[in-house]
Amino acid sequence: MGMTLHVALGPRDPAPGDVAIVVDCIRATTTISHALAAGYGSVVCVGEIDDAFGERADGVLLGGERHGVKIAGFDLGNSPAEYDEARGERVVLTTTNGTRAILQSVEESTTVLVGALVCAQALVEAALAAAPADGTIAVRCAGVRGEVALDDAYVAGVLIQRLAAALPGSSATDAARTALAIVRAYPDPLAALEDSQSARDLHGTGLEADIARCARLDTLAIAPRVIESAPGRVVVAR
Repeated sequence: MGMTLHVALGPRDPAPGDVAIVVDCIRATTTISHALAAGYGSVVCVGEIDDAFGERADGVLLGGERHGVKIAGFDLGNSPAEYDEARGERVVLTTTNGTRAILQSVEESTTVLVGALVCAQALVEAALAAAPADGTIAVRCAGVRGEVALDDAYVAGVLIQRLAAALPGSSATDAARTALAIVRAYPDPLAALEDSQSARDLHGTGLEADIARCARLDTLAIAPRVIESAPGRVVVAR
């Protein structure tokens, strides 16, 4: 029967699968990837600000944003640049879209990977290793403002393109084919990301350099994955 490749383009689209890859390229899943590569032991993702404050402890930093702005009382925002050096043992992260997409995905899939362009190839290899031969690999896009996000859909297309190349005989859903068409429309990752609403939302915030950081391809050889889950809380590690 072969592998099925699917993409949930928007946050309301279902993405059941044996393996799911959650993408919020600008910026949460890029930030999580940077944090783990820098040496944080894990990133705890929670949905609400109060849940994050409840996790505060020695060696634990709070990171996150609401509508692009660092949350008052938190140690860090949601810029990948803030996570290039580990300042503690663990980060607790809550964001507008990305952490909620991860929480959503653990309800749908057996194995949940987390990442973006910076670790695209490592994600593909991990997904291939984890999925059964006749299973489903789904990419869940976090979206923006409850709708499809171009940056996430572009990353999904990159992942599907590589997965399809490694899986002769696999089948792609129409949503996955849509993501592939977006990749064909944008030969340059930065151009795709700069065209997105997620990038426009950063204009005037002083964080515009994050767009280029999120557009870097295969700079990290890690495939973050969910290792623990509970209602409203998941732990992501290398």
